[in-house]
Amino acid sequence: MAKEVSDHESFAIRHRGGVMFERYDIDLHLHPYLGYALARNHRSAIINTDEEGFRHADSPFGSVDGPGWRAAGGGGVVLGNSTAFGMAAQSDHGTVASHLALLRGDRQLNLGVVGGNSVQEVIAGLPYLDLADTVVVFSGAGDYWTSLASWTPHSAWGPLFFEGTLTSLTSIPLFQLAAVASGADPDWRPQAQPKPEAADRPDFADVVERVEAAAARQVRNLSVVQRLARPGARLLFALQPFATPRSRELSAAEMEHFDFHMPMFGQEKNRPFEHHWGRFAELVAKGCSELGVPFTDVSADRFEGFAFSDHFHLTDEGNRQAAVMIHEALAALPAPTAPPTAQP
Repeated sequence: MAKEVSDHESFAIRHRGGVMFERYDIDLHLHPYLGYALARNHRSAIINTDEEGFRHADSPFGSVDGPGWRAAGGGGVVLGNSTAFGMAAQSDHGTVASHLALLRGDRQLNLGVVGGNSVQEVIAGLPYLDLADTVVVFSGAGDYWTSLASWTPHSAWGPLFFEGTLTSLTSIPLFQLAAVASGADPDWRPQAQPKPEAADRPDFADVVERVEAAAARQVRNLSVVQRLARPGARLLFALQPFATPRSRELSAAEMEHFDFHMPMFGQEKNRPFEHHWGRFAELVAKGCSELGVPFTDVSADRFEGFAFSDHFHLTDEGNRQAAVMIHEALAALPAPTAPPTAQP
């Protein structure tokens, strides 16, 4: 009998995103465009969200959310997954978007999607890119990780996190699902969905193909962001860091806080994920060069002190250091050829 491989979704369901969701007392909800997002209009001392579930950011002008950012005429946006979102930040003030806004003296809108991939990054940016004068895509792990761990890595849209949960939900007719959620059909019970056979689960035999496909999707969707950005906007792709005992000399505080030797997201074998990250980075950097999009690698070995809460998520201090790196990369870009102008 084939040995069963743990998948990222079963791990996420068991741990609800690790201790972080539990600490935040917040969860994911269906979103009609993004697929899923955090609870809308959530309020707490740690995390606050706007009417679409995007996290508030700090700025020299006060708290920034989507409606307020647009009303003020825009500014910068930060796209990405849970690292951009600031999954381990102790407050809205501690995220990359907040630190970047204070460095730049502007408003930065945090559009990070927890568990997001590059398709979701494009969707998150759609209502806002027309008013963005800087666009930072702080990303990479979403496409990379889902491609390696997915049961269906070559679907038309590309793989995404929580694919089993969404498959179960999409197997129920829309209005019937709404009736169940509202309690109008309390006796209805969904049929159990068959789990993938062990042979269909990731065994890493096609890991190179998966990595190449992940990089191609990341670059393809970055090109869409590039086309959607307003004329004169500065676009930067910042590859998020991936911390392991081999990519960074981990501090004593980091090792005490998190076991960096434990299986990543429940996968029993860490090496395929770690070993091919460098190749993924090379392919994305090459794609950015071909697009004419500036690329910076916010690599794990550039950080100092207690910067990582786990392999991908940064502490407040780690987010501050990442923001400094991104700020310096933006400052090194040539001046826009034409001043940004608001779209009619």
